[in-house]
Amino acid sequence: MKGKWTGGSVRLVAVGLPLVGLAVVAAVFGFRGQGGGSGSQQEEAAWLSPGPVRFIEARLSHPAADRYRPYHAAARGSGALASGPSLQALAQLEAKGDLRGLAAAYLGRGAPELAASYLQQAEDSPEVFNDRAVLALTDGDAAEAIAQLDKALQHAPRSAQALWNRGLALRELELWTLSAQAFEAVATLGEPGWADEARTRAQEMRERLRREQQDWNDAFQAGVALVLDKGTVSTEQLRERPDLYRLYLYDAIRAAPDGQRLKELWPVAETLDAHFGGSVLRDALRWAEARDFQRRGPLAELYRSYVFQSKTVPGGTPAYLGQLRAAGELDLLLGTLVFAREVDKDLDDYARLAARTRDPWFQLAAEHERAKVALARGELLEAEQLLLSAMRLCQDGKQLYRCGALQGTLGEVYRQLWRLPEASRSTRQALVWQRRAGFWGAEIDRMLSLGQLARLQGQAGLARALLDEALARVPGDCATRHFVRANDALALLEEMRISEARAAMREALECGGVQSLSGGMTLAELARLSPDPSQDGKLLEGLEALDRAGKLSPGRHAVALHIEGRFLIEQDSSRGEELLRRSIEEANRLPKASAEAKEARALTYASLLSLAGKAGQWPQALALFAEEAGDTLPARCLLAAAVDRERTLVVAYGPDGQLHGYYDESRRQPLSADARGVVPEALVAPLRACEQVSVLARPPLHGRARLLPDDLAWRYLVLPASRTPPPALPAQRLVVKDVEAPAALELPRLGAWEPVGTGIHVLSGADATPAHVLEAMTRATEIEIHAHGLINPTLSDASLIVLSPEQGGRYALTAAEVRAHRLEGAPLVTLAACRAAHTGLQVHEPFSLPAAFIEAGARTVLAATVDIPDAEAGPFFLAVQERIRSGQTAAAALRDVRMEWLRRDPESWARSVLVFE
Repeated sequence: MKGKWTGGSVRLVAVGLPLVGLAVVAAVFGFRGQGGGSGSQQEEAAWLSPGPVRFIEARLSHPAADRYRPYHAAARGSGALASGPSLQALAQLEAKGDLRGLAAAYLGRGAPELAASYLQQAEDSPEVFNDRAVLALTDGDAAEAIAQLDKALQHAPRSAQALWNRGLALRELELWTLSAQAFEAVATLGEPGWADEARTRAQEMRERLRREQQDWNDAFQAGVALVLDKGTVSTEQLRERPDLYRLYLYDAIRAAPDGQRLKELWPVAETLDAHFGGSVLRDALRWAEARDFQRRGPLAELYRSYVFQSKTVPGGTPAYLGQLRAAGELDLLLGTLVFAREVDKDLDDYARLAARTRDPWFQLAAEHERAKVALARGELLEAEQLLLSAMRLCQDGKQLYRCGALQGTLGEVYRQLWRLPEASRSTRQALVWQRRAGFWGAEIDRMLSLGQLARLQGQAGLARALLDEALARVPGDCATRHFVRANDALALLEEMRISEARAAMREALECGGVQSLSGGMTLAELARLSPDPSQDGKLLEGLEALDRAGKLSPGRHAVALHIEGRFLIEQDSSRGEELLRRSIEEANRLPKASAEAKEARALTYASLLSLAGKAGQWPQALALFAEEAGDTLPARCLLAAAVDRERTLVVAYGPDGQLHGYYDESRRQPLSADARGVVPEALVAPLRACEQVSVLARPPLHGRARLLPDDLAWRYLVLPASRTPPPALPAQRLVVKDVEAPAALELPRLGAWEPVGTGIHVLSGADATPAHVLEAMTRATEIEIHAHGLINPTLSDASLIVLSPEQGGRYALTAAEVRAHRLEGAPLVTLAACRAAHTGLQVHEPFSLPAAFIEAGARTVLAATVDIPDAEAGPFFLAVQERIRSGQTAAAALRDVRMEWLRRDPESWARSVLVFE
């Protein structure tokens, strides 16, 4: 069952819902109790496609539900639902196992909650993927719909239903070009009725885009004409795009040759001041009118020519800036410093000039420039604080253009910090504000950023849609083409689709060499997996060009060194290893918060580990694991494992201290959801005599279930371990239960769970809020949380715990919040929530709720990677806890209880419960 959410993929994973009984269906929907249920195709069509019109836009896969009827948005209330199928017809479909037919009956009548359980149980197929996409669209989750439709189209590329629904999903994301293309693909199939409606819809999408582009071009030309004294702007235009014309009004004041032109600009200033409040624009006019135009006039003429015509100034920019300073032409100086990109040379000077204007527009601009310089230096936390402080001036909702630019940069800061949900939220907000400000041209950059973020968060379908839409809008722009296709290639590499990645990279390089680090990373990988000297030879030249152009921040430079080393190590191992070591050295000198430094470090250790594994140097490999972890590793009963694309390295210490190793580079498929088969039996065998096996696994292995057999006692290590023993605190057990989840999430209430024992602090009901739970966890020695788990990339890369909402609506307990907290009681933590062990996609560190609890001070965490049946969670975890309290290690306790449950049910979810210590 899915929870509802807008703007991101949300999957409810706490409990599964049983099929709805037919009696309940009859009571809710008034379906007929007898007659009309022969089960023939003709009768099926009569109730799966009732009436002369349809009231859902989407197309269902069941043939009887896909008969063409014109769409009528108001049909839902016109009585079309009054006549439903008979219970006999439903029973016949259920007896035949026609889950798609049953789902179609409910989806077609606007009852997605009843369709969901049938689609959940249906076997995967293009048709089922399509109908799950319809369910996602009904829930307002276009991103999830695209993910399902991509699966359908991968197996059935000419599926009319999937193409149609893809057009709808893309329209919901306002990706007009791709939406039109999807409907045009349906039209070419020539289906009666559907083809004509598809053509109409495609025309609507293209007209929407054409109108937006034309309106933007007209507004842009009107703004330029305002500056060049070739026209004015109507009141209607000013009210439609006040931020855009405010930008041009400043330039029109600077470029005005005399006082007469300034007088002509007064109506524009008055209209805009009325919108923004205050009188700063009229004040700017008054200030300019008071200047001596015998001196200002020639300087204004130079400004107009410099910025809008020749792009050069006689004598050069430094001389012109000196003239402006000498003349005291403050506004001209501010504009020229920005245009000439001279602001960062003296930020304090620019800030002083901005403050003298008493105009929030320029004050925001000055703070933005400070933040951009901090970002370029790699001082990410400083940049974040500067941006957050500046955005306090955005609370009136008036400075949409400036505030949108601040939000966009904040999104980039969060991306570099690998705080991807915050990055996505900031970038989306930037897009919303800049759209409202009328800056249509800003959409391309925001789409590119959101597409890259979606890829980093594992939303490959959404990423491709956003990136392809950006490229479709500016097909001739080389920089956009390279960025889009390089990201496509990297995403295809993640799926081990090597030949397709090569094709995407070939298109990325059509406009020249490597222009981005993502392109460089892709080429370095392809050079190893599928060499092509004509492409691969452009890598080093491209990295050098990026360095010369000053496009590499310190963190990005460390990544570039890694890429170069990773590429060369296959040809010249000593030179490659030297570069990789330099990458680590540079990364270690950078602030700990820099995700780019962490990424360079992690990727470089992956390369060094593979080099050692390929050479069979098991002691060297183990030393690299310890070096990266920054900790001493156990010398007995240890398994260390790494996966790097197609390469697998495993080293193990048995109980006798003998070292065993395994290396393989034959993988041609992405890792599955669990880790079965990664560790060969030859390395499992020496571990069977261990009482407990400690597992050090690098991402993406860390946190996957079934890495070792069910009958072994094993635990994931989260390193480095704390060397400071926690203070001895009195035993205090915290139990969180009976959470009142937000109604909008449509989560079923969990069954009652009564904790056993004494000395228990219970947080339940409305009191079980994130703030209260965090506070109560601080000194607890045991923590037990019974709640729903969600995977929602708009809030967290890892899974999150759904708690009772606070006054501001906050309900999620995320890994980032736990990580920033301090657990003084070194507690045993039991997360009885579905998929609580789900790990984010970070390449540089394990990021999950269990890892966060360990980093915060927990000694042990129990959590599952899959859905947990509500009725079974309590008894299972209670049995494990009792064994731990009796003195067993957590790994042994979990193993013993797991085996008891597997003897009763060999497919039990119990095998997906993990221990983290």
